[in-house]
Amino acid sequence: MDYQELISNGQPFVKSKIDGDFEGFDDGKLFPLYNGQYWLQKRYKYWYHYSYMAKITIYKYQNRFYLTKDGKEKFVEVELLNNVIKSTIVNDFNGWSGDTLFELDNGQIWKQDAYDYDYNYSYRPDAIIYHDGYNYRLMVEGKSVQVRQLK
Repeated sequence: MDYQELISNGQPFVKSKIDGDFEGFDDGKLFPLYNGQYWLQKRYKYWYHYSYMAKITIYKYQNRFYLTKDGKEKFVEVELLNNVIKSTIVNDFNGWSGDTLFELDNGQIWKQDAYDYDYNYSYRPDAIIYHDGYNYRLMVEGKSVQVRQLK
């Protein structure tokens, strides 16, 4: 399927804006929308394009959903996520290094569940926890890591 087929035969399902930075498509990308919805990229497709609060349209075509950035002829298949947890990390955040614990202001505690390293200092950053179809992931400032809940 190409872009013209999607636009001609698909039905606009959601028109909104990305809540924050839009940096294109990548593996497992999470798209938080200004309307409160969270959409997850289903298949690997890479395209870099930066825009702040990008206007997007999600089309429904043959019982699948596709996200496009308005004005660009690029699209990616997405799925709507339910049960997303949005909270704030308590105190200092220094990224993750293999077995990092994440204490949230809602009382939950999550632990890194797969090795990954990312240093990123912030004080009380927002955190989003979601299920990607296989594992839980915690996203802070656009980067995510696999986690499991302890409390």
